[in-house]
Amino acid sequence: MKLIALLMLFVTIFCFSNISSAAAQSAQKSGNTPTAHAYRSKAPQLKEMGGQEVDTKYFKVIIPAGWSMPVPVQSTPHNGVTALFVSMSQSPAVSITVMETPATAKQLGEMTLENMKKGGIASTPLEEKDGMWHSNLSGKGKGSIWFGDNNGIASVTVITGDDIEKAEDFFSVLSPKTERLFPKKAQ
Repeated sequence: MKLIALLMLFVTIFCFSNISSAAAQSAQKSGNTPTAHAYRSKAPQLKEMGGQEVDTKYFKVIIPAGWSMPVPVQSTPHNGVTALFVSMSQSPAVSITVMETPATAKQLGEMTLENMKKGGIASTPLEEKDGMWHSNLSGKGKGSIWFGDNNGIASVTVITGDDIEKAEDFFSVLSPKTERLFPKKAQ
């Protein structure tokens, strides 16, 4: 359950924190956003959800066997969505956040990694990889993070856990509705 809380913390605190509107920042400070509420609440019990379909305006996925979705897809500011998928072994976990923003993937990556550094999460330098921006994470959060953008839509995909290569099962069934927003692999 610690892994789930860590991913929710990534999404709530670090991702998009410097590009939110005043209203979104106010909602985050007051704790009225769905992701902030989800982070503060007790981590839910995992239930195997293999075969179930999750369909958003940005992607569709048929959850692979042995995986769960501990909370439903959350709406976020700027026409965004956040979704969390967790292996039943609780490692790895995949968090996806997508929203409209004028920031490029590289700008978003630089801002997010700087905020993570302040929070004690170390990262490798951003590198362009497969048309997206990527970094490996260590310290308080071990994993991989991807940043994508396409025509004013940006994404952050965080993969955490001891064996993030197991996330390949998840990425093999992720169907993007917009190109250059989602990685095709964990690293």
